[in-house]
Amino acid sequence: MRSNGLEYQQQQPDSPIRRRVLSWLVGLINLGVIVGFIAPVLGFISSPARRRREPGEWVPVLNAHELKPGETRAVTYSLMVKDGYTTAEHRYSVYLYHRSDGTILAFDPSCPHLGCRVEFKERKQRYVCPCHGGVFDTEGNLVSGPPPTGLTKLPVRVDGGKIWIQRV
Repeated sequence: MRSNGLEYQQQQPDSPIRRRVLSWLVGLINLGVIVGFIAPVLGFISSPARRRREPGEWVPVLNAHELKPGETRAVTYSLMVKDGYTTAEHRYSVYLYHRSDGTILAFDPSCPHLGCRVEFKERKQRYVCPCHGGVFDTEGNLVSGPPPTGLTKLPVRVDGGKIWIQRV
């Protein structure tokens, strides 16, 4: 019989060792892909509160002679903030309290309960949260209501006739 040049060869079954090595290799690749997806997701989900923050910059907010002893004042200041490719002006607020002993306290106006902005009630000499009724004294300490702590105190210094706060 004549042959057309093509010969039929019966395929040999793969060896068990080769099959095992290939299955391990595929398993390792799959594991790498899974870990590659899970790691960024866990980083995204992890609480920002557990991340360590660097101290912020010092910002002048008011001339020192403008805040009288015993006075509480809401002060607004602006900063240029770079976010990605854009730089924009952001406005921030802070409460300043000039104690009778001459020291100055600064408070973040956000209620520690759910972040609503507290208001200072001059007649009562209290900070009050309009959302859920949290009440704080002039030193920022919790008096009553659902907030777990007092107001967040910001570092303050007086330098060159100006009151400076450190953003946190």
